[in-house]
Amino acid sequence: MTRALKSRMLLSPALAALAIAVVAVAREPAAAAQAPPSKSLILAGWHGPVTPTPQFIQNHFAFLESRPFNGMVVYVSNPSFTVNVTAGVMHDQAMTYEDMSTVLDPIRNLPFSQLKDNFAYVFGNTPPDFFDDWTVPVQNFRNLARALKDAGLRGIFFDNEPYVTGWGWYPDGVAYPQFTLEEYEAQAAVRGREVMEAMIAEFPDIVVVTLHGPYISDPYSLQQMGFPKYPYFALLGPFYSGFLQGAGGPGRTVDGGELYWFREAQDFADSYDLRKTGIASAAADCPFIPASIRPSWPGLTTISFGLLDRPFMGENMTPPILTTTLVNALQRADRWVWLYTEDRTFLTPESAGGATQAWVDAVQDALDFEPVPSPPAAKEKKSSCGLLGAEAVLFLGLLHWIRSRRPKPA
Repeated sequence: MTRALKSRMLLSPALAALAIAVVAVAREPAAAAQAPPSKSLILAGWHGPVTPTPQFIQNHFAFLESRPFNGMVVYVSNPSFTVNVTAGVMHDQAMTYEDMSTVLDPIRNLPFSQLKDNFAYVFGNTPPDFFDDWTVPVQNFRNLARALKDAGLRGIFFDNEPYVTGWGWYPDGVAYPQFTLEEYEAQAAVRGREVMEAMIAEFPDIVVVTLHGPYISDPYSLQQMGFPKYPYFALLGPFYSGFLQGAGGPGRTVDGGELYWFREAQDFADSYDLRKTGIASAAADCPFIPASIRPSWPGLTTISFGLLDRPFMGENMTPPILTTTLVNALQRADRWVWLYTEDRTFLTPESAGGATQAWVDAVQDALDFEPVPSPPAAKEKKSSCGLLGAEAVLFLGLLHWIRSRRPKPA
């Protein structure tokens, strides 16, 4: 996909506005948010003045259950941050299952009915070099998987950007530059496989969402998406490839798709195809995907999309834009879509500085959206309008206008 694709308009502004109005009418304020059964929208809301620790979630459980999401990312730490599992797992200092379990205790028995798909936030901290001893971080991931299974979480939300040290960089981040890039790619995959195998041994159904999928290290994928080549991230893709090899089955390894500028349905479709099949194709000849697993790659990797609640790379973000973008992402993703928030928080009410009702409604509208089925080809010509089809949008807009004319109940 090239940046030229971004110039295509999915709907005219008038039709897009009309589509949003139609969705808004369909929303029942008292009803719980319902995404399609196979899709799930996750709130990644650890950024900002409020941190969703287990204790915070317990203290604000009723309010959080009213939010229009299917799950959330949990910052796994005690309130004082003296036992910080999120920051400590990918480190060369041991963390025990008992400590992790204690931190998770506040949410262990909460009766989640809306927020069923909850993930533990883990970020890439300061692991050993890939050629050094990984016994401690592998055991940390094993202990965390066991603790998450026991506490009822879905899995791990792995933020793999090298924030603290350049553990995913080559050559600047490695301890042994005498080894070639190819040797480091192979060793990174070994470590990823060891971590995944350790987690699955404790939690066979664990789901690991890796925010930047293997595209971030693949020259072919970066070129197709119009990215400049990122040499510093050369080892993140091989680490994910090791995850996939260690998973041994579908649904466990999720390519998070931290590609915040997507807006149109075609953006998501092109990205999906590239990350699902293109990266493992002969045309890509990805240097860190072994030939032996390329045929099975599409069935093992799960494609997700991440969204940001603010403008990014010249693309605006407003409540109506958020709704249409979420709809496009949910329709294309295999299952998971996540919303990362920097400009507002959905963890507190508007009266306490949280997201305004317009932003809350924007998320709810996306979850309430139901595509209009295409009529049979033999009876009526198919629309080429994209998201809804112009005929459906106009019809539903008319329905909205008729409803708006009805007397309000007393």
